[in-house]
Amino acid sequence: MSESAIRQKIFETLSAVPNVGKVHDFERWAVDWGKFIEFFKHSSGRILGWEICRAGMQSEKIDVIEEDRTHGFVIKGYMAVKDADATEKLFNAHIEAICDAFKGNHTLGGVCLDAGPVQVEVIDTRMFGSVLCHYAELKIPVNEIV
Repeated sequence: MSESAIRQKIFETLSAVPNVGKVHDFERWAVDWGKFIEFFKHSSGRILGWEICRAGMQSEKIDVIEEDRTHGFVIKGYMAVKDADATEKLFNAHIEAICDAFKGNHTLGGVCLDAGPVQVEVIDTRMFGSVLCHYAELKIPVNEIV
């Protein structure tokens, strides 16, 4: 088990959600907001995407050889607001689909001792450059013994 294997399984699980948009297995950054938004532009032309980052890790000694580690992964999501399409409801449907994808996969395919449940910490609208977007932060605690 390793951070990179856990991150990869989170990426694979998230990517398998139907119509989820673009998925990045690391936190994207750009000095130019227009460039940043391009990272999340879906093939449909709509801004819809997600990025995975690790926000922290807590460790507890079990014995002289092993540690119990809990990683705090965050999935950040972006979707352009379009009032006429009721995108707030669509964005929330994506969030629910993501939560459901992780619900029955508590070992992330065997790469960890326990994962989840997903906590939806933030659902908001934010400006990214000149684009108003729905924004979410989903937190996933992942526990492993190393």
